[in-house]
Amino acid sequence: MSEFNEEAEHLIPPASAPANRTQTLIAGLLITLCAITAVGSWRQAPPSEPTEGSSFSQNFMQSSAELGIIDVEGTIMYSSGSGFGASGASAERIVTAIRQAEKDGVKGLLLQINSPGGTASASQAIYQELLRVRKAGKMKIIAAMGDVAASGGYYIACAAEKIYANPATITGSIGVISQSTKLEGLYKKVGLEAEVIKSGKHKDIGSPYRDMTAEERKILQDLIDDTYEDFLGAVAQGRNMKVDVVRPLADGRIYTGNQAKKNKLIDELGGYTVAMAELKKATHSSESPVIKNYSKPGIEDVFSMLGAEAARWSPTAALQHISQQELQHLNKVPLMIYR
Repeated sequence: MSEFNEEAEHLIPPASAPANRTQTLIAGLLITLCAITAVGSWRQAPPSEPTEGSSFSQNFMQSSAELGIIDVEGTIMYSSGSGFGASGASAERIVTAIRQAEKDGVKGLLLQINSPGGTASASQAIYQELLRVRKAGKMKIIAAMGDVAASGGYYIACAAEKIYANPATITGSIGVISQSTKLEGLYKKVGLEAEVIKSGKHKDIGSPYRDMTAEERKILQDLIDDTYEDFLGAVAQGRNMKVDVVRPLADGRIYTGNQAKKNKLIDELGGYTVAMAELKKATHSSESPVIKNYSKPGIEDVFSMLGAEAARWSPTAALQHISQQELQHLNKVPLMIYR
């Protein structure tokens, strides 16, 4: 990439004064757009306005919020990127958002969950942080499910005091899975062979290049079972149910919102607006509370992402730099146990 950039510099002619002014103008517009995005994290809902997180925002300079919103959108990973275009739900950022809401003294949090699940450890980290805040009695927590809140998405919802879902929401999928693709037959067919040097006999456990031994299968099954029991315990604790009652429901199957309500996996049917109305009631909030979406970028995120160096570049180069940072995360996805 560096060699390409050096060659490209010789091909690009010096920018003229009008071009420089144009680039400066575009850069200013870009920063202004980012600032407007940051402003969008603050809003005050009029009495008649639906309280979903996409409405017009005001009161950016307000020093405090009564209620907070946290979005759990996409696959849950420990770190899913830090830029505005990052895909997936980053446990690091969500935990940071929960702690910031706690620091700001908000009276309640609405979790807007639209996720099929993710890694076990990331889902667990978010659940534990929410449960810690809930047990401390510092704020009310209500979860509202979107199209899907399954597996790790449902795990997180169980930390809430009340769970809402639409009748057609897909939820449940209480279970743990780890899988790999076996390539040994394909390798033999095309004449390829993998050579492995390892420090111990189990270091390449789950290798796609050979058959799994009975001992290895037991090791992985024990690991899955242990993680599964944690999941069962979290659901039982969060839903105030006995583990023996949860276990028959937790065979990995999915449920509609209607089915989940019948099985007491959720509390009420309804979307984000209904859940927010309940949160206002539970926290005795004012008629038009100031609401902050802690999942949206703030001013500090704008400057952090652009950086001092990016500010000296053209807007196009700055955006390319951001994209390169996001692509680097593709090389960091490990083989994990998924919920």
